[in-house]
This record gives sequence, structure tokens and C-alpha cells, in this order.
Amino acid sequence: MAVLLIPMLGSTSTLLIPPVPGRKVSIGSNDGAGGGGNERLHWHSAWTSVRQERWQGDLVVEGNLPAWLFPNGPGLWDVGDHAFDHLFDGYATLVRVSFRHGRATGAHRQIESDAYTSARANGRPVLREFSQCPPNSSLLDRVRNVVGTLTGAALTVTDNPNSAVLPLPVVVGDDGRRQVLCLTLTETTKSSILIDPDTLDTVGKFRYADKLGGMMIQSAHPITTTGGDGLLTVLPDLARQRPGYLVVRMASGSNERKVIGRVDCRGGPMPGWMHSFAVTDKYVVVPEMPLRYSATSLIRSELAPYYAFDWLPASGSYMHVMCRSTGNTVATVRRGAAVHGHPLHQCVRRRRRCRGHRRLLRALRRPHHHPHASPPQTQILQH
Repeated sequence: MAVLLIPMLGSTSTLLIPPVPGRKVSIGSNDGAGGGGNERLHWHSAWTSVRQERWQGDLVVEGNLPAWLFPNGPGLWDVGDHAFDHLFDGYATLVRVSFRHGRATGAHRQIESDAYTSARANGRPVLREFSQCPPNSSLLDRVRNVVGTLTGAALTVTDNPNSAVLPLPVVVGDDGRRQVLCLTLTETTKSSILIDPDTLDTVGKFRYADKLGGMMIQSAHPITTTGGDGLLTVLPDLARQRPGYLVVRMASGSNERKVIGRVDCRGGPMPGWMHSFAVTDKYVVVPEMPLRYSATSLIRSELAPYYAFDWLPASGSYMHVMCRSTGNTVATVRRGAAVHGHPLHQCVRRRRRCRGHRRLLRALRRPHHHPHASPPQTQILQH
């Protein structure tokens, strides 16, 4: 696997590309604004901010590369005299590497979210980030924050889309013409921002045309499918009396999310942190972790012991498995307290298991479970 280092004027983003036998890939820097010429890049701290808002320059390539690459992630960790404390707080920087006529051209640009533009205008963060929570300046601000949290408007929550980027066909103009834009986002639904892939200009917010406006949280990493489901994502339900997760689909070219099914939480007063989830041809696997959203933190606009979360290990960890065609939760696996980040290698296959896993395999019609993941505390909960 070749490693591709993309210069971000002070930081580097690492991309993995398929190897080319007998060839290597290397990239130098060519800063058109006066800088290192074709000097070799070196690793920098992930906390180093980009030095300017916009950059473009030629890159030196050896080997065969795909037509384009679009990495997205935090790229600016300081504004004014303020420096962020958490990696997830950095303002989103979208990078484009395009390959034409044997040349590679790199470019990057800050995504012009409300969080970023307001911070630049005020010289400090204005909206709540992952580990930052600006205090309410008045009683009216506190009331607005409570109402916004309960209704899903969440006016003070960030829209900084520094987690994911994916292609999204959208309708432009009155003639119904479609154009493929980049959808960037993070764990708040208001962070769904469209970017022009050719210019990296911020086009505007992606507006959902459905009745799920009260869902202010979403998975940071939706999944695009080759089947009829289009885009799949999970929305933690913070407002209902019983906490849970909505699994939704959005057809290609549409802006309407449709509910596939709902998973009720098995433990805790609030849903667990939802960063990503797993999908196979037939199932969606929804994690429920004991790192749970803090209602007090969200309503009062104050940091909880774990940023916006409470750590409640006694509430347990669960993996809920939902059928994509029916929306029914067909099985739930209970594990010891653990935090789930990203799933790896989800698939459906046959494999010998312990008795507990065989019961789960029968329920799921041969889904995948990691061959070494069967500690004694695993329980199969019947539905």
C-alpha cells in the first residue's frame, strides 16, 4: 500500500492508495506563495494549523494514481488568541488532488461553515465544538439553547463539517439538471454542507426535505450503497421519552430521508455516542455505547465530564442488528463496557463459533463476527 502525503501548508494528511507493482509514489511540495520548492515533505504534528486560507500548487508524482482524491478533516486549530484542545475541534479543511496529463495538482480550502466564519469574525469560537462550550451570555441565550436542544434546532451547536466527504448528486436549476457536489459533514445534522468539487467553493447548506428536523445528531460517517438504499445513516433520537436510534435511507438525487426502522436503547437514560456504524448487504449494525449523550450538558450548554457525554459503564455496550428490508431489529449482542469508533471488515459468512455465537448466527442468517471476539460476558438478547 503506497502512502500519499498531501501538503496542507503546515500539516499533512495521509492517504492510502492501491500499490503499483515495482513503482513508488512520492510527492514534493511547490508552494506558489513562496516556500519550499520541491523539498521533501516531513511529518508534522496533527495539531499544526494551515498557514493560509487557500492554496494551490503542482505536485510531483511517480506511478499511477486515480483520477482524483478528496480528503477532508480538521485543518485549523487556532483562531485569534484561542487554540483548541481536542482534535475534533479543528475547522474543516477540504483537500483536492487531481491528476491530469501526467501531472498532479493539489489544492485546499477552508469550508465556510457558520462556525468557521463566525470565529474568524469574532476572533474566537462562537458555536459549541466537540470540547469547546462558549458560555451563555444572558438568560435569554440559555432559554434559546434549551428550546433549540428540545426541538432539534440547536442554534449554538457547531456546523463544522470536519469528519467526512462523499459525492452527492443534487438538482440544480429549474430544468431539473443534476450535478454531483461534495457533501461534507460531522455529527450534527446542520453540518451537512455542499462543496463545489471543481473550485472547492462552499455552495451552502444541504437542506433535508423531510419531517426529521428534530434529529440534531447524525452519524459522522454515512454510507453510500450500490443498491436501492442510496445513502444510509443513523440518527440518535435524543428527544423522545425512550432513547433510541433511527436508521434512515436517502435515495440518490433526493434530499428526503426515509426511516427504515428504529432501535430502542437497552441501557442508559440517553443514546450512546454515534460516530459510525456497519452495513452489510442485508443488515445494519448499530452500536450503543456507555459513553452517552449528556442531557444536562446539551440543555445547559455546559461541558460534561466527557465533553458532551457521560461515561456510564453500568449501562452496558450493545450491538443492535437491523434488517435493511424490514426495519426489524433481529438480534442484539450485549458486551462489557467499551467505546466503538469505526467498524472494520463487516460481511456475512460461515465460521465456527461458540454456542452463544451460533445462536446469533442462526438469528442473523450467517452474519460476520470477529473470530476472536467472544468474551464470557457476551449475551444474545432475544427480540
